[in-house]
Amino acid sequence: MDALEMELEEESPHNPPLDQSQSDNLDTSPLTPALMKSAQYNYLSSKIPTPYSSKIASLFSSNLTRDDVSLPRFLDSRSSSAPYFKFLKFLLITYTGMYTSRSFAKKYGSTWDPDLNLTEFIDHNFWDTITDITLIYFLGRYNYRRGVDCLNYILPMFFGACIWELLGKNPELSQNLSDFTKYTALTYVVFISFIFFVLLILVLHLYKMHHDKILPSRTIEMVLILSLTLGPLIGNPNFHLHHWTWAWLGCLVFNLRYSWSWAMQGFMMGMYVNGIGIWGRDSVLA
Repeated sequence: MDALEMELEEESPHNPPLDQSQSDNLDTSPLTPALMKSAQYNYLSSKIPTPYSSKIASLFSSNLTRDDVSLPRFLDSRSSSAPYFKFLKFLLITYTGMYTSRSFAKKYGSTWDPDLNLTEFIDHNFWDTITDITLIYFLGRYNYRRGVDCLNYILPMFFGACIWELLGKNPELSQNLSDFTKYTALTYVVFISFIFFVLLILVLHLYKMHHDKILPSRTIEMVLILSLTLGPLIGNPNFHLHHWTWAWLGCLVFNLRYSWSWAMQGFMMGMYVNGIGIWGRDSVLA
């Protein structure tokens, strides 16, 4: 069995999950798709107190399609196609999320940009979003993980893409959240609850980064990202932090190997595709 066959065998969905002792060593083990899947399976099966916990955990932790596909004959048959196919699946699911978010908003939501159509999107937003998504893929460490066609990621993403349109049907929640003068009691409750939830997840990430001994490097990484992306713009009087912008940044922060971190990353990606799909990729200086 050559190296490629061993790699594919390791990632086979038919392989049994790692036992608990192996799963506990994930913090010090190299991050591989097989390890990540096993960790998700063990975590979910331990948190679902039903006789069907193993089946539910398997459903949520398994990919809908394999990460590897057969390469054309003219390519090196020993090369794995997984890196390319994973990125292709990531693009497909992300743009599907944008389309779904816009369709959901038009049917159930409150407002959207009626001037944004496919031609407008391709002319003004497509290459910018390709850049955004590529940066998310690598800086968010998707390239080290299994493909995103997994319910543990897809469901939070589509939830994040659609929940705001349902909340926006309430007039008290459909306003610009940056305008505090129009806040009502309900607006404050929802806004504070959301901020508390995000801060809680952020603190949990910081704790896990410290536990995994990667907090200094990740802190330096985020300072550099913020300095290069938003630093030169913050002093501009036209600066406006759209929700697609801070959701994009969230995708870069919530990138740990744990299943709950992956789910939160999916939720933030859902907010990103929501902003792009409904309003377009508006400039942060507009």
